[in-house]
Amino acid sequence: MYDHDREDIDVLGWEEFILRQWESIFLGYQRTTAVRTVGRRWCDLIEAGIGCSQDIADELVRNEIVEREDRTMAGARNSTALLEEMTEVLESLADALIAMPQIPADQLAELLKQHARLIRVVTGESADEEDVADSEASASS
Repeated sequence: MYDHDREDIDVLGWEEFILRQWESIFLGYQRTTAVRTVGRRWCDLIEAGIGCSQDIADELVRNEIVEREDRTMAGARNSTALLEEMTEVLESLADALIAMPQIPADQLAELLKQHARLIRVVTGESADEEDVADSEASASS
């Protein structure tokens, strides 16, 4: 991770870390923070959020956010439009993960499961029973 240590997640808890990182990305676009800085924030969100390697997170950010001309988050009309676009980007990462040949099938299944959990957290959807069990297991280890 670029701007955080793994211990930050342990101290804050996974969900709180994710929400703070999501807010940091949002504020970065609102304040016209440099592309590189916002990209690093996205990488940290993705790496921690789905449990992938930094290399996978970097590739996803580069291909799905930085190099995509159709991504207009920096020029969003208002806060609502920005949040909608950020959410769309995050949701689209499932297809990008599936298309990455370097991810083995067994790892892909877990990444997609975590991706769905990440979406639920940032959109404010209620956690399902499995999310709660995963959080409790993480807290006790």
